[in-house]
Amino acid sequence: MDSPANEMTPKKHPARLGLKPWALLVLGVLVSLGISYAAYTLAGYSWSQVVDYKSPFTSMPTDTFTGKRPPLSIAVPDATPRRVVLVLIDGLTDAASRTMPSINALRKRGNDVALTVPQPSLSYPAWTTILTGAPPNVSGVTTNWYEQRVAVESLFDVAAGSGRSLVVAGPTDLDTLFGVSTIATATALTDWPEGGYITNTIVDDAIRLADENAADFIFALFPDVDEAGHGYGAGSKEYADVVAKVDADLERLIEGVDDGETVFVVLPDHGHVATGGHGGWEDPVIHTSATFAGPGVKGGSSTALLQDIAPTIAVLAGMQAPQYAAGLAVDALLADPNGRAKDADFVRAIGFDLAYARTLNGQAAIKDISSLGSASDLAQVTADAEAARLKADRADRLPMALGLSLAALAILGVIGVASWRALVAALAGSAAYLVVYNALFFLVHRFAWSLSAFNEESQVQAFFNGRMIEAVIAGLIGCLVAGEIYLLFRPAAKGTRHGFTPGWLSLGVATALAIQSILGLQVAWFLWQWGAKTVWRLPDLRWGFKYDLDLIQMTALAGVAILGPLFTYLVGRFHPRMAKP
Repeated sequence: MDSPANEMTPKKHPARLGLKPWALLVLGVLVSLGISYAAYTLAGYSWSQVVDYKSPFTSMPTDTFTGKRPPLSIAVPDATPRRVVLVLIDGLTDAASRTMPSINALRKRGNDVALTVPQPSLSYPAWTTILTGAPPNVSGVTTNWYEQRVAVESLFDVAAGSGRSLVVAGPTDLDTLFGVSTIATATALTDWPEGGYITNTIVDDAIRLADENAADFIFALFPDVDEAGHGYGAGSKEYADVVAKVDADLERLIEGVDDGETVFVVLPDHGHVATGGHGGWEDPVIHTSATFAGPGVKGGSSTALLQDIAPTIAVLAGMQAPQYAAGLAVDALLADPNGRAKDADFVRAIGFDLAYARTLNGQAAIKDISSLGSASDLAQVTADAEAARLKADRADRLPMALGLSLAALAILGVIGVASWRALVAALAGSAAYLVVYNALFFLVHRFAWSLSAFNEESQVQAFFNGRMIEAVIAGLIGCLVAGEIYLLFRPAAKGTRHGFTPGWLSLGVATALAIQSILGLQVAWFLWQWGAKTVWRLPDLRWGFKYDLDLIQMTALAGVAILGPLFTYLVGRFHPRMAKP
């Protein structure tokens, strides 16, 4: 790019400029490479923070966190110990569930519950929320890469501790997460299939185990619908065909275990987008439905969060709810309080919410709370605690975010001081980059800022590699645009043949740096809002996904800093204006 001296003294022959322009060129490349490395490191750190998140709510003994409760072996006063059959159909969309006669028959005699799934809408986090009532920030289960026993109490633990005969049929993942083989009365666990169909086998096992063990808590997990969703998409005929097969097997299960006194609960963990995939915030992914039917269930419809399922089942079964459940039994679907079961759940929820607020903000957070008499009161305690902690965290992160923003603006300022023409051209190239990159992302690929963008975990690396390649392509196009704009501000053509080679080469580096600076401003905003370190909650994952993409682009733009100078040099060397004497 031009130096200030070059612009202020145009009569000076460019060949006598010396080493300064070349030094600026080299410095620009090194700064861009440094930004790229920092972005790569930060992206890996932030990703690991989510995957390896350690919940602060499970770092202390349960009794210390929420207080002591009666032993599970002591029956809930006046509660009827009802038999429960819980069926989890992985990946079933709400629309698909309404094509299933087996579920529709349960809806007619029970309650149709509109569910909202927390993010990330992945299987392991959602299974854990269903079975424990603990959302990902409480349980610590944030991805499908979680490979140990869940740290919070589950319905399995409660049922076994309450003396219920518990049988479990489903994939072996249930043993990894919940240790069912060590706590259940009997289990039948099968490896997750790839291209096979095992729901029929799971149903056979569930019916057999229920009969052999006089089971009064039966759990079955059907994986095949999710496999079809990943393989073909929720809008495909293949998906619909598997749903129909699962429907027939679910009907067999219901007929095989229904004794007229059994509570049935059927629900998915998440849905799928039409093309296949989940994990994000899309409506068919996070808005699903549960069906409750049987004794103690009020007919009609209701709404709930996924974390409300475990406490609701516990009340219907006449058991205590899992102790880390952030949800509460759904009053709108309960025909009765089942003795003291509903009261016991409310007392437990008070203990949890107060402990949650205290963990986030210290003892002072709960000193002004005088009474908690309703579900809305409890929700307000949680909301206030989270808002106060988030406000404090953002205040702490503000200096860091401002520092990063000033650094990004300083880079643009240095380019402008060296040459205002180069700054304008680089910003024009940056605009072209943003148009091309986002057109590829949103229009060509039809992606969104969502984990649903890649259909399976195995595709994550390929997805981000593809975005890096497109960032380089868009950046090189931006360099060509920058070269064109640069020429517009020159009344006389001054190309590489006129001794301006360092300036034309530097224009490519300046464009890469300008793009990195603009992305850096967006990264700084995210770091102020949510932070790179995951301490007590996950970030908003829509913005978190964009944040990762921004860092990936900043990493790839090192390639533009290296290759871009060639492109801007070619403009300065072969542009038609350069052919004029």
